Amino acid sequence: MLPKNFFLSAHFISTMIFLLSNHFPVSILCEAFQNVEYDFPALCDELSKIEYPFWVDGHQPAGYCGHPAFKLDCWGSKATIEIKNQTYAVISIDYKAQILTIALVLYHGFFGDIVCPERNATMNSSPFEYTSNTQNATLLYDCPPGFEHLATRDFLCFKYGAPVRDHAYVVVNTSLATELLSRCGGCTVVIPVLATAAQGLMNHSLDFHNVLDEGFEVKWTLEEGECRGCAESRGGCGYNWCLGQPSCYCPHKPYSTTCPPVKPLPRIAPTPTALYSPKSSKVGPL
Repeated sequence: MLPKNFFLSAHFISTMIFLLSNHFPVSILCEAFQNVEYDFPALCDELSKIEYPFWVDGHQPAGYCGHPAFKLDCWGSKATIEIKNQTYAVISIDYKAQILTIALVLYHGFFGDIVCPERNATMNSSPFEYTSNTQNATLLYDCPPGFEHLATRDFLCFKYGAPVRDHAYVVVNTSLATELLSRCGGCTVVIPVLATAAQGLMNHSLDFHNVLDEGFEVKWTLEEGECRGCAESRGGCGYNWCLGQPSCYCPHKPYSTTCPPVKPLPRIAPTPTALYSPKSSKVGPL
């Protein structure tokens, strides 16, 4: 049987939790992160390591390991990232050049094909921007039978649950896409692709599915100078969500930019007995 004061105690505890969480400043609540040990880089099978500014949801504690805009989800051997409400598969991360290679996540249809992209997947804002090896491609839908052009390639995908064949085209020339749009009744969708893959598409060495699989490159625009200084001081780069700024996680507590230098242990002077220990001698008769 529960004690008579059980419900009173439970009510008191819940009231105190509410008061503490709602009336203390954020800076005090953030103190909980001050003594957390920095997590080692997480792994997601196909990526060798995932480290700052990226962090893996469910594998690294949110709130101090990585930047809020760089959250990754690890699904089996695949890592994904969401940018502007669009999910992308992470192909590779080049930390030195700060280049992320990603690809559109398009679910496969009944016959192993892709679902037609139906909305633009462009990005022109911080913290990601295209590299020089990324360009836009335009997809044309509902083009009339017999629609052909030397600078277009047709592709098969599933749109609204029905297969579309020979009426969907990809164009990598923006001005040509504008010209051809008047001949097609459907909407246009703009997606980013690798410039090298676009060339392969036009010379028929790659098909549209290959181009999608190769993805495209974006460069993240966060300043990494402070992170390099932190790593050189044997700290781990992280992000303080409470303060909205990078943080350097050191062995004992986090610092803003770098870990303080390790103070050498003081030298202990030898004791007099260590300097001089007289030899025992026998005193003979005078």
